[in-house]
Amino acid sequence: MGQATHEAVMFLAEDKITRQMHFSEFEALLEGFSAVPEYKDEDARAAYVVINGHGKITSLVFFEIYFDEDGRADASWNIPVEKLASISAKGPDLGSGPIRLACRSQCAINWHQGDLWDPDMNPGTNHFLRIKQSVDENRLRLKFEVEEDEIPILSASASPVTDPDLQIRAETDKRVKLARLLKEQRLRIRTLEAHKEQSGEVSDREQRIITHAYKNEIQNLNQQIEQFKVTNEKLQKKLSSRNDQYLDLQDKVSDQFAKVDQLESALQNASASDRDAIEKQKLEAELVLLREQLDRRDLDLAYRDDREEQLRAELEELKETQMQADSASTVFEQLKSLEVVFVAYHAGVGHLSMTATEAITYAANPLAYAASKCFVTESQYKQWLAHFDNPVCTHTDASGCTCHETIEKVSVPSEFEPGISDRCSLHA
Repeated sequence: MGQATHEAVMFLAEDKITRQMHFSEFEALLEGFSAVPEYKDEDARAAYVVINGHGKITSLVFFEIYFDEDGRADASWNIPVEKLASISAKGPDLGSGPIRLACRSQCAINWHQGDLWDPDMNPGTNHFLRIKQSVDENRLRLKFEVEEDEIPILSASASPVTDPDLQIRAETDKRVKLARLLKEQRLRIRTLEAHKEQSGEVSDREQRIITHAYKNEIQNLNQQIEQFKVTNEKLQKKLSSRNDQYLDLQDKVSDQFAKVDQLESALQNASASDRDAIEKQKLEAELVLLREQLDRRDLDLAYRDDREEQLRAELEELKETQMQADSASTVFEQLKSLEVVFVAYHAGVGHLSMTATEAITYAANPLAYAASKCFVTESQYKQWLAHFDNPVCTHTDASGCTCHETIEKVSVPSEFEPGISDRCSLHA
């Protein structure tokens, strides 16, 4: 009679088992007869566990399953965990020889690899040990048979085992254990590599999404700024035209004032017969003057409205520029929270690695920052840099001519002495 086996499903979060059930209960969950409230709208990580009649784990399949907003399992889930448990390659020994293991880094059916996940094998958070402990506790109340130790009984006719035989058997056992240990270590390495790759992909994907969002935002802000610039240019042209009209009208008003003054003088010296005609001309001139003054007042109002519109456009442009600056600041804060390291190259110190906080100091004055790393002042660093870029004698004679003789280059800024290191042998 074959030995009875048991099937279970255990849900894991971090290094804990949050829920466990018989496989038949899990099948009912897939049929929608029940729900798991703690996994609403979430991808849950679980393990399909096959246990033999003595309570020892023989197979493990680490799979993922999605639960909707009501906590019900995805109806389209169709991972063949039973088949994977029977055909997968060997994994670690959990008490009854190497188990059959299916996970993302070890999957016998390639197209299901993305539906699986890799267990943690680090000490203290080892998922294998957590599952084994849960099976040993047997909270699912599975019925196990008592395992009796098999003690070999030698018959009288049997020949005794010789010392060489014991030695060979011991060597064989050592090789088997060593082979198992090597397999476990290879699996652990593959799992760690998969974890690292997956973590890197997630981080890269998040960074691409964030960067793309900020690029779109900056592009939109740039477009708005360009629109404001175009509007501003149009308003400036309009204001310039208004200004020309205003000056022209002001000239007309001045001419009209002069004409009124002339008529006023003529009226005082005119005879009685000419007085009526001059009076009429004066009234007409004053009427024209009033009209021109009114036109100038209207032009003043229009000019003021255009100026207000231009100021509003400039204000909006400044606001958008400020928003763009704030957006850049937000990107910088995001990079800072991700602990991104900035690298810059400067002669004399090589590549400088900086944290986000140090990068702010660097951006304010790159040469001063590089000089501090060389243990010299900014002025000394600039003098050395000029010498490093062009190692010639800088001695200048009384007539103002510089020597320019090629000299030996000083490669270290702190060893450079102005007036000594930048002189040839003749002018040292």
